[in-house]
Amino acid sequence: MLSGKIEEKINTPIPTFKETHAISAQDALLTGKFKQTTYDESQGFSKDAYWHKLSFPKVTTPNAKKSIYLGLNYYVIEYLDFYLFHGSQLQAQWKRGALENWQGGTPHYEGIWIPILLSDHDDTTLLIRKQGNSPLLTPFKLFDNKSAETKKEQKLIFWTFIISSLAILLAHNVFVFILLRQPGFIYYLGLNIVIFIALSVVTGFSRWIFSEEVSQWIIKNLFVIFGIGAWILFRFSLRFLKEVQIPSPESLIRKYGDSIFITFLIFTQLLSVKNVAFLFAAIEIFMFLICTYWGIKAYVKGFIAVRFYLFSWFFLIIGSILNTLIFWKILPINFITESILPVFSILQLLGFSFAFADKAKQFERNRKLQALTDSPTGLPNRTYYFSKLPALVAEMAKNPPQLALIMIDISNYQTLCQAFGPAKADSAISEVIQNIQRQLINMEGILSFPLPNKNSYKVIRITATNIILISTKPEQIKQQILHIQEILDAPTLVNKIHFRHQYKIGSALYPSQGLDLDKLYQNALIANHSVSYSSGSWVAFTDNLKSNHAHQLGLITQLTNDIEHEKLYFHIQPQVKLVDRSIIGGEVLIRWHNEHLGQVSPAEFIPLAEQTGLIYKLTDMLFEKVFHWTSEHPKALSLQSLSINISALDLLQEGFAKRVIDQLQTYRLAASKFTIEITETSIFQNNDIVHDNVKQLHQAGFRLAIDDFGVGYSSMQNLVALETDELKIDQFFVMNLLNDSQSQTLCRNMIDLCKALNIVSVAEGIESEEILQLLKQWQCQVGQGYHLYKPMSPTDYLTLLDEKVPPLSAPTNRA
Repeated sequence: MLSGKIEEKINTPIPTFKETHAISAQDALLTGKFKQTTYDESQGFSKDAYWHKLSFPKVTTPNAKKSIYLGLNYYVIEYLDFYLFHGSQLQAQWKRGALENWQGGTPHYEGIWIPILLSDHDDTTLLIRKQGNSPLLTPFKLFDNKSAETKKEQKLIFWTFIISSLAILLAHNVFVFILLRQPGFIYYLGLNIVIFIALSVVTGFSRWIFSEEVSQWIIKNLFVIFGIGAWILFRFSLRFLKEVQIPSPESLIRKYGDSIFITFLIFTQLLSVKNVAFLFAAIEIFMFLICTYWGIKAYVKGFIAVRFYLFSWFFLIIGSILNTLIFWKILPINFITESILPVFSILQLLGFSFAFADKAKQFERNRKLQALTDSPTGLPNRTYYFSKLPALVAEMAKNPPQLALIMIDISNYQTLCQAFGPAKADSAISEVIQNIQRQLINMEGILSFPLPNKNSYKVIRITATNIILISTKPEQIKQQILHIQEILDAPTLVNKIHFRHQYKIGSALYPSQGLDLDKLYQNALIANHSVSYSSGSWVAFTDNLKSNHAHQLGLITQLTNDIEHEKLYFHIQPQVKLVDRSIIGGEVLIRWHNEHLGQVSPAEFIPLAEQTGLIYKLTDMLFEKVFHWTSEHPKALSLQSLSINISALDLLQEGFAKRVIDQLQTYRLAASKFTIEITETSIFQNNDIVHDNVKQLHQAGFRLAIDDFGVGYSSMQNLVALETDELKIDQFFVMNLLNDSQSQTLCRNMIDLCKALNIVSVAEGIESEEILQLLKQWQCQVGQGYHLYKPMSPTDYLTLLDEKVPPLSAPTNRA
């Protein structure tokens, strides 16, 4: 009995008996039911009370220790009472159960230490009454005074370290959460708190930091605390791995995982502690397997931050499993096993903290990657071209390279949008771009563009419809572009329809046509925009193109200024009824004379106005000028009408019709005296804005005409869609009537179509009497052209009307 030893472990089994009815300590001392064989039974799950007896002989030698301490390491036994007897006399008693009030008599919490004063007259007996669902009565150790004080100090230092570490870590994480507000971090903070509480209970220092009442409540609901901790860990994992879609949003575990933990929490209130312990062990195994699987899967997908997540899982689960083995008496309780759970808990909390830091770094890497890539395709984007590519070319410049920038613009995006909707249009464009990337990946002579994620591509997506690639072998550019054209010419399946893309390709050489990437891009863009139906789909940059482009920029600048100052004006080309050549009206033609550029053709500046958006201001200005002039000269509309050309883009503008009608009403004019001519009508299909504008114009009394019918984008469908009043046969067919049989056939069929649909037929470009007579023979109703009248100023037009007053019986409408 502590003969020269600092500490001594009490060997088990200890004499034990089971309490079958309430019994006092005095009666328990006198009973003869104590048996060592009953000890193992007392270590299982049971609500019964068990009594244990430790006997010490009386002190007979002068130097023997008369005062010793009994120390206990396990702190979750609900009711634990100690009774000290000298002979049959009760000397002292202590309550040390987890649900008993006993700390009030001590200045500060030190753990469970029972002082045993040995008698030199009688044998000393220590009775221990244990009752509760804990399966353990851990091995006791006996200490002399000095070694007991040493153990108390060691335990105090150890728990001070553990508590301080957890508190500092918790404070740090709260601060990090306030700074970062990362999704899932709130679960991590909750996990910190739950681990702190669970450790305080399992290791006994809950009475050090909590009141008796709080500590007892935690003990009663210990598995509730464990269940909440497991649920928080589950939610934390879902949040932490959300960016890589692990588990998938459709998975059963994501949908019903919360229900598992809710069910467990309900069972903690309904089942015995033993059954709840089994359930929690099953949840531990389930969590270990599923979260480890998720972590490995995320790492394989490239989510590097998950490495610390797996590290934390390892320590958390190992610590939890080892603590469970202690609970089930598979592992003994000693300083080492007692320290595993708190130390591993700190390690796992540190690991999760590092995981968040690593995730923040990965977010930053991803953010930088996203800034350099196109989201739908993952290809390098415009930012990559201007920020990263110069450094790549600079490296190559050590051996000055000869390069060619190839720019591809897929030009039928709007048509796709109208036919299938913007989502499918975006998908179709992305598909063809990715197909180009796949076809070029192994093609030699095309520069590769490395990204920070180690992936490499050969295509840069500048805009939704514009991509570039760089040839490192300009001498082979023709063959390379032919290969690219083969890819682009292959049909794309959209909504089960094979769709062929329209595209334009421009190219520019480095360094001869651009010493830097900005200039190279500019020149390739000029070449790309110079593609026309006559030039084919590819144009290489030349100095002439640059001059033309500079000229166009100058035109745009001057046009913008002159529209703002309303310096453009209009002429009128008379239109005649072919039956009697009476003037029934005129077509308003926009004209522009600039003080620097001189006279500029509408064929040159109107397309520029449409490309730059100036067309809307130009149209508004033209209506304003025409309405103002006709209000001052009502004679122009007395028996005649005027036709005004607009761009198809005008009808695509919401509120266009209302704006025109408001202008008309301001000058108190009759809409029936005006015909609005429209070209490029293919873009109107299934467009609600166009249909709304057309409806309003018709209701106001305007007549609508399709201009340049038979060429460009005009379609039969729009004769109906626009509720057309008039069809103008393009001068291309009219001027060739005398020497082209196909033009004769087409022109005559268009006139017959007008008669069948009961709409007015108008022939443009009548240049001779023979053409006029042929048209008259086919019963074309209205004509205009240089053979009849050239365009003239509004003043000359009024003079002409005075000279050519139609007979009183002449009809006033265009038919």
